[in-house]
Amino acid sequence: RQVAVVPQEISIGFDYTVRDIVTMGRHPYIGRLASETPRDVEICDHAMHLANVAHLAGMSVHEISGGERQRVLIARALAQEPKILLLDEATSNLDVSHQVEILNIIRGLTGKITVVSVFHDLNLAAYYCDRLLLLKDGKVYTAGSPEEVLTYENIQAIFQLETLVKLHPLTGKPYVLPMYTHQSSVGTNRRVHVVCGGGTGSDILQLLHAAGFTVTCGILNVLDTDYGTAMRLGLSCVAEPPFHGITPGSLSDLRECLDDADAVVVTAMPIGRGNLDNLRVLLDYRTTPIIFYARDHGTRMEDYTGGEAGAVLTELETRGALRVEGAEELLARLSRDGSDSG
Repeated sequence: RQVAVVPQEISIGFDYTVRDIVTMGRHPYIGRLASETPRDVEICDHAMHLANVAHLAGMSVHEISGGERQRVLIARALAQEPKILLLDEATSNLDVSHQVEILNIIRGLTGKITVVSVFHDLNLAAYYCDRLLLLKDGKVYTAGSPEEVLTYENIQAIFQLETLVKLHPLTGKPYVLPMYTHQSSVGTNRRVHVVCGGGTGSDILQLLHAAGFTVTCGILNVLDTDYGTAMRLGLSCVAEPPFHGITPGSLSDLRECLDDADAVVVTAMPIGRGNLDNLRVLLDYRTTPIIFYARDHGTRMEDYTGGEAGAVLTELETRGALRVEGAEELLARLSRDGSDSG
């Protein structure tokens, strides 16, 4: 009556109907020699409706699909009217459509019962759970909101995996993307400076760092998302305070980074008067390969300088700067430049 469990999978040896299975959830309330009451039937009907299996009530559990059978087990648990529902990877063997369907059903119970679930899918956990508890070696490593728990550092510590952790633009929840970089030695002994801003460089900073490049970036505002990413990765970054233009000292530091760089990557960032010198200074580096990076086709830099930034870009392209799209093409280009210079 207090706790119900939905296991990852269950073997049902007899040819029970769906209603038989769901009615088993009323066992704690039915006397030893008694039959279910009209109230028990009503509760089971409601549970089957919630789990979207009412239309299967008369069918054998051996005649329905795995996803439907899992919903039947959820209906059985709901028929118990528990205060706590435990899910032991209850959706791990289902396809994504059934996973979402079942988790939507359970999420709809919020406020009525407490649900505790085991997840291996970090993105499902982030979306459906209010609080997460991350385990390492059988012990609690950290606990808190999805935003507090699913960080680059925590995932690295638990899974030894390079990831991109970002907030979903629609849900506001974090989502995790593994970085499958088999080119982990591509950047060995290679230095790349990234000119970015407005969050356009975070993915590239992480990608190049994971591929073994020595990465510098800037000049960035210290409140910029890209600056936060650089600090988290331990990268060298030239930065300025908020609402502050590029000073001669920062420009000098930027030149030191560019002097040491084997290549420069420029993202499709917004350019205004305050950060225009990040582009202008590149005109002084005629022999350094310069790559304009866009995440996908059609992405272009936003020019708020009345055309000055566009003129600089055109001049750089005239001198041989290249445009690439996508991370794979960027890594291939940087690798090719490295082998050419060697």
